[in-house]
Amino acid sequence: MNSRHLSRFRELSIRGLGRLSAGVLLRLTIGRWSTTEERAAFVEGFAARERPIPPILRGLLAVPSSRTLIGQLSDHLLVAARVTEPDVFPPDPPSLGGNLFTLWEGPPLGFLHFEKCGGIALTRWLTQQFHPRQINPDPHRDLAPHLFARLETLAPYALVWGHYDLALLTRDDPARRIISLLRDPCDRLESLYYYWRSVDPARIDPDLSFAVAQAHRLSLEEFLDCDDPLMRDLIDNVYTRRLTGLYATGARVDPLVADPAGALAGARAALDRLAAVGITERMDESAAYIAAQLGLALPRERLRANVTADNHRTAGGFFRPMRRGLRGAGVQAALERRTALDRALYDRAAARLPRCHPALVEAA
Repeated sequence: MNSRHLSRFRELSIRGLGRLSAGVLLRLTIGRWSTTEERAAFVEGFAARERPIPPILRGLLAVPSSRTLIGQLSDHLLVAARVTEPDVFPPDPPSLGGNLFTLWEGPPLGFLHFEKCGGIALTRWLTQQFHPRQINPDPHRDLAPHLFARLETLAPYALVWGHYDLALLTRDDPARRIISLLRDPCDRLESLYYYWRSVDPARIDPDLSFAVAQAHRLSLEEFLDCDDPLMRDLIDNVYTRRLTGLYATGARVDPLVADPAGALAGARAALDRLAAVGITERMDESAAYIAAQLGLALPRERLRANVTADNHRTAGGFFRPMRRGLRGAGVQAALERRTALDRALYDRAAARLPRCHPALVEAA
């Protein structure tokens, strides 16, 4: 038998073996009896030798239903690897760690994530557009920029997100497109206080988690009156500070106190340079607008912001049940004082959203 006939015989044998095994292997993999189309796809993949992987895997990868299950298994393995090899893989939860089966080919993106604005819901959708290796693996992305210096370059990463400021996000790549979500600033600040207050005090070091400790020790009104520079940069006009990089920490005089008009003008200009700004209270419109600006398909499910009152049910004992108090006149005045500049930015972004994407706005 010459080599051509031998090759033909080998191909027929492989296809025959694929046909014999397709039904059983697919039944064991997908948990149901396969269709004729699925078995045919399995045989084609089983017999194809372009991929240097075992024929059974080739066959399973050729069938959409079993390929999905293999992808889910790969995600589970990646999560396990993050535990055993934390220096190799990003430490984020699986839903924020990216998608092994995609590769972002668009311009570099940055998400300017303000605390308690629904950013995690947006990030779950956004990170699925990127391979895990394309996402900045910062384990301290929850630390505000005035509390933690980040010296490493961010340029190699297609997606950078966290509680950063605009200067950091664009430091190594001025052309990086930045998106953000803004929430009513008074509601955001009040929510932040109760979020910190809901943390189980036994789970923190009060010297390191000083802001959380302050939320435990002080009433909301007392908390809002705190004027320590480190605290001021966490609770006072945070949108303005992170858009401009103007912080009280390390400054002789708080730049927002010295020149509030100049700070607001700089923050407005920075806000206008962002690629897209959504509004938390209008999450559906915001998601559609951001998707349109980035050339993405809409999220398959509605984006739902995290609810502090539900955290104790899902966070492994890190949080305790927390009931909010009524917002009295003193608290309202303190909230407005702490967010006067941010209010102007929020109103600007909210007014621009319908004009940027009028088709998504419901008729009044």
